[in-house]
Amino acid sequence: MALAVPVPVLTVSDGKTEFVRPLDRAEPLQYSYRQSIYEVTVFEELAREGSDLRIERVRSSDIRSVEYFGWKGEPAQSNGLWTEDSPRSVAAEGELVIRITPAGEQTLSTSRWRVVLKPEFGETVVRVRAQDRPWLLAFVEGAR
Repeated sequence: MALAVPVPVLTVSDGKTEFVRPLDRAEPLQYSYRQSIYEVTVFEELAREGSDLRIERVRSSDIRSVEYFGWKGEPAQSNGLWTEDSPRSVAAEGELVIRITPAGEQTLSTSRWRVVLKPEFGETVVRVRAQDRPWLLAFVEGAR
């Protein structure tokens, strides 16, 4: 019976390959990528809200890549990066759709794991979801 207990996970799938790792309900998730306009790394800090994901904050070394989000707030500098919290009006989404670029500098990570998207999936589109899966299924899928 314990093997069927649902556990919180993050799934990343292109429809053929699926990446499954633990993602506790209060665990921070980071999506980082190279912003093509300003050629700098952007860090999006995401939070799980039930089975949805919501961007909470963005950080970058270039203030323009933070302002690009158009949140009308005031970016602040912290530890050498510009940062801005998202307004509450930014809704949580049931999935994130990510196009993996030729440069391939896109990662998803928590304090427990990290996946670089291009080596895992190639140049394609992936869907990122917060889900609950039976423990045994999540364990087997995460071990692949």
